[in-house]
Amino acid sequence: MEDMIGRIIELDKKARDDVSRARQLKLDSEQKISALKEKKRSEYINRARIDIKEREKDEKIKACIKLSAVEGIYRKKIQRIEKIYSENKEKWVSTIISRVKAN
Repeated sequence: MEDMIGRIIELDKKARDDVSRARQLKLDSEQKISALKEKKRSEYINRARIDIKEREKDEKIKACIKLSAVEGIYRKKIQRIEKIYSENKEKWVSTIISRVKAN
């Protein structure tokens, strides 16, 4: 009988040790998963930041190109307006003066 009680106590102790190890293993696994999750999150954020910087750089280049094109168009229009003005200035002034005198 004592042998049986000793065996039960031994099995109980072994079961408690196994449960304790299982709990510790579970905690270790949760910590590893949490650490891996944080590492992957950090890597993702870093890649995203790098990607954002690259896209920002590309967009700035595209914007500069578009701005240069628009400025070129405006320069041509200004030159055209100035040419028309210089060619017609005297005629316009004369027309205005003659209309004012006629009234």
